[in-house]
Amino acid sequence: MPISPLIRPLTSEDAKSFQHLRLHALKVAPENFGSSHEDEVDRNLDDIKKMLGARPNTVFGAFAEDDLVGMAGFATTTKTKQKHKGVLWGVFVHSDWRGHDLGRQLTLAVIEHARQYVDTLHATVMAANLPARKLYLGLGFEIFGFEKDALRIGGQSFDDELLRLDLR
Repeated sequence: MPISPLIRPLTSEDAKSFQHLRLHALKVAPENFGSSHEDEVDRNLDDIKKMLGARPNTVFGAFAEDDLVGMAGFATTTKTKQKHKGVLWGVFVHSDWRGHDLGRQLTLAVIEHARQYVDTLHATVMAANLPARKLYLGLGFEIFGFEKDALRIGGQSFDDELLRLDLR
């Protein structure tokens, strides 16, 4: 019988699994993230534990038994004038688990969590990442901007679309 992955918020105890999946994501899909493998490979595990323990900022994980196979993060700011906005970040599902609706489930978990804290949820998607674009637009995100040459990897440029979801 196939395993039905569990979606839940990550805790400091998940720091090692998170770091492993995050570094894998940055290596296999560098164009989909603002951070790079080189930027995060030496990141201190204690810092990751603190980050995973901070609320309302939350990272949701998809677990197949004990293995973390997907993730999606939510972040807010402490800036008074911007507290009404949050950010969806770091959405990734391991290639072995794509096609099981985990990206959608993780994104929905972030959206439901975000409703408790912010009025709008922002996201960035690489313009050429058609499956991610389809997912976000299908969940009600709207494109409000375009950033040409947002990322450059090995001399190749990647464009981003800026997305916004009104949660009110």
